Amino acid sequence: MVHFYHFWFIATFAISIQANHFRGGTITWKQINNNVSANGTVSVMITQTYIRNWSLINFTDAMIAAQSPPIDLTGKSGAGALLMCYDNCSTSGGYVGHEVPITGYCTDFSTALDVTVSQRSDVVNLTVGARFLVAFAATGNRQLLAVGSYTGWSLSSLIDLSIRPDNGLINTTPVATCISYISVPVNVQQTIQIPVLDADNDVVRCRFAIGTSECANACPPTSLPTGTTLSSSCMLTITGPTAGNYYLVAAQLEDFITNASTNPMSSVPIQFLVYVYAPTNCTIKPLLVSDMTSGDCLGAQVGVNFTIEFTVINLCGSGRTITDIATLSFPIIIKSALVQSPTNTSIWSMQMTWVPTATQVGSQVLCAVASDNASVQSDQYCKTIFVGLSSVPLCPGATPATESLIKQIQDPTVDITTMEMTTSIGVQTRVNLMERSSADDEKIMGRKDLFTSILDYTLPSDNVQSPILDEMSNEDCTKVSDILQGYDAPKNTSLFASPTPEMTPARVVRVRRISKP
Repeated sequence: MVHFYHFWFIATFAISIQANHFRGGTITWKQINNNVSANGTVSVMITQTYIRNWSLINFTDAMIAAQSPPIDLTGKSGAGALLMCYDNCSTSGGYVGHEVPITGYCTDFSTALDVTVSQRSDVVNLTVGARFLVAFAATGNRQLLAVGSYTGWSLSSLIDLSIRPDNGLINTTPVATCISYISVPVNVQQTIQIPVLDADNDVVRCRFAIGTSECANACPPTSLPTGTTLSSSCMLTITGPTAGNYYLVAAQLEDFITNASTNPMSSVPIQFLVYVYAPTNCTIKPLLVSDMTSGDCLGAQVGVNFTIEFTVINLCGSGRTITDIATLSFPIIIKSALVQSPTNTSIWSMQMTWVPTATQVGSQVLCAVASDNASVQSDQYCKTIFVGLSSVPLCPGATPATESLIKQIQDPTVDITTMEMTTSIGVQTRVNLMERSSADDEKIMGRKDLFTSILDYTLPSDNVQSPILDEMSNEDCTKVSDILQGYDAPKNTSLFASPTPEMTPARVVRVRRISKP
């Protein structure tokens, strides 16, 4: 405890010079080798991801590609700081005296959102059975309403290297990622799903951060608008009452062996900002899609090139332009420039390329949002990637797909709400953006989930209103259909409803709400 006291005092004094650039982040850890024995040692990789203001801490594409030099925090929060032990330091297993720095390397930046993201991963050798809390603490953040610009905040992560009773191995923390900031319209209730993956396929629950170590003076509920809630499934519901304000979301992500368990095996922070923007003439969000479905998990292999292509559609006419696709990722993702289509000025595209390394084996989460010149953002796109060393692995909890697990929608003349679909399994229905130059030459532009699962829901037999998440209204579908007509002519781009890109294109459909019985 003495170590942390000195850290807290020195950090608070030193970084109060210019600390309002901090926007949140996360601290996770995983074991490197799981050949464990009682009283032995284990190599643990601690990964810190922090988000700051680009206007105060500049990054470049060259710095991302080279992963050098480290970010310059001179005169800013975290300059020279270490990730210190906060609690149970006597059982830290050798961490005290071998603390890791918090200064990271560039992974992402967006000048349009004034965002930079840094990350660093360090390997430490600790004693099996160690259990302790690490924290990064400072003063000040970007929040302007409930907490103010220069009040204390902190992030902490529980490291527990006990041998699990269910499999004899050491736990790996869940992983969560969220862009900071997420913009929401004033006085309109919004839901934000925080994407989560657990490599051990454990039960994962979210809760608001509490206390000095987890959030200091920036804790919910006072850091958030009245009525804001966070479900155990990591769904944030928030209504921003005042345009121009930022609100800090400080949450903890915890994993449990079973649903009945009450003691978490680990607890990791996820902190990000929500920005409230003023009303606009056109309230329709940009539509961000990809050739890989948001929310899904996908396997990747070390050393094998991995590419994602994003497409953004402006649905608000010539008065709006897409300013950027901001990302929150990991080393080393190379982004192309954001390019406007020469044949359809409502459409922009960007490609991202990544070659996984051996240190990235396990789960990685990529998030992205498109933003326009009115500060209106698309829905957040997040993709979980599970990396294997010598082959492409299945994601945690996944089994090879079978006909019984996928209900294909092939008939373009049938409304999907009247087709026979089983509710005993999760079934996904997506809007896919396709471009076709011939019957044999079809390329997927992107994919948009209309709803994530119909598990525990029943299909209606007749008219029911609006889609589950109301992501695309009839008007939106019409706008997308109109915009895509003639895209990259003579190709004919269309929307179709289907769980897989191999399906024959169907007409634009309106998915009616599926209500609980």
